[in-house]
Amino acid sequence: MVESEILPMPLLFSKCVMLLALLGCSVFNAFCAMETTTSEPEILPVNSTTLVRQETQPEVKRQEVAEEISEPEIPREIEALLDRLEARSAELSGFVAKITYEKYDDLLGRREIRSGELLYRVNSETANKTFAILFDKLIINRRQSNHLQHFIFDGRWLAEIDHESTPKQFIKRELVAPGETFDPLKLGEGPIPLPIGQSKSDVLARFNVAKASLPELGLLSRLDPESVNPLRLVPKEHTPEAQEFSWIDIFYDRKTDLPVGILVLQHNQNRKTVLLREVKRDPEFDEDMLAKLDITDPDPGEWKIDIQPWHPRP
Repeated sequence: MVESEILPMPLLFSKCVMLLALLGCSVFNAFCAMETTTSEPEILPVNSTTLVRQETQPEVKRQEVAEEISEPEIPREIEALLDRLEARSAELSGFVAKITYEKYDDLLGRREIRSGELLYRVNSETANKTFAILFDKLIINRRQSNHLQHFIFDGRWLAEIDHESTPKQFIKRELVAPGETFDPLKLGEGPIPLPIGQSKSDVLARFNVAKASLPELGLLSRLDPESVNPLRLVPKEHTPEAQEFSWIDIFYDRKTDLPVGILVLQHNQNRKTVLLREVKRDPEFDEDMLAKLDITDPDPGEWKIDIQPWHPRP
C-alpha cells in the first residue's frame, strides 16, 4: 500500500503534485515509467572576491544598487493571457479529463506514476467547487499494478478512499472552518498542483511570471507546442510557495484555456508532473458523474472509517 500524501494545513498536500490539483489542480494531479527532465534556468557561479568587493563599497553605492532592483516587467502577451485565463475561469462550470501524475524523488531516484480520471464541478446556484481524482493505476519504477485510490472534495470535506488497503480505508477530513471557503485548486492547497480559477492579481502578488518552454523529455514532451500557452511561475520571496518550490511551469490549452500540463521543481530537486488528456470543458454532469463526487460514509462493516472534524490549529 502506498502511503497517503495528504498533509495538514496550511501547506496541505504540498508534498504530493495537482490534481488535481490540476484541480491542480487537485490535481493533480499520476502515470507511465519514463524519464522526465526539464530545462532549468542557468545558475551562474558566484565569485566570493566580487562579494567582498561589493561589501566594501560606500553606503550610497549600496543604496543605489538596491534602488535599481525591481520586479521584472511583465510582457504584454503574458498580461493578456492572465486576463483571459481569469475571465474564462469565471465562466467555468466544470471539466473532466484523464489524468497522469508523476512524482520523482531525486535523492532515491524513485519514480511513482498514478493515472486515472479527474472531475471538477462548480455548482451553478451556490458556486461551491467540488472535485474528484480517481486513480486506478500505479507504476513504481516500471512496475505496474491496479490500485484504486480516490480523493474527493465536496466543498467542505476531503475524503481519501483506499480500496486496496486491508481493511479498505475511508478517511474524511473537514478542511474548512465554519463561515470560511477553501479553493481546492489553489497552488499549495490541493492534493496536486493544478491551478484553476486563480485571479491575475493573486498570481502576480505571489509569483514572478515569464514564458516557459516545453521539456524535451518526459510526460509533457507529448504536448503540441502550437496548441499550448506556457507560463513559468517563480515564487516571490516570503510567500508560502517560496519555501518549497523553485518554479512551476503551467501549459494552458489554447482552445479551452484549461491547464493540460504542470511541472513543479522543488528546492530539493524533486519533480512533480501532471498531464491531462481528453479534457472536456463544461460537460453535462449525469448521475454517474455526480455519483463519483459523492462522499457518503461507506458500510462500517466493510471499511475502516476515520472522520476528522475541523478544529482550530494551535
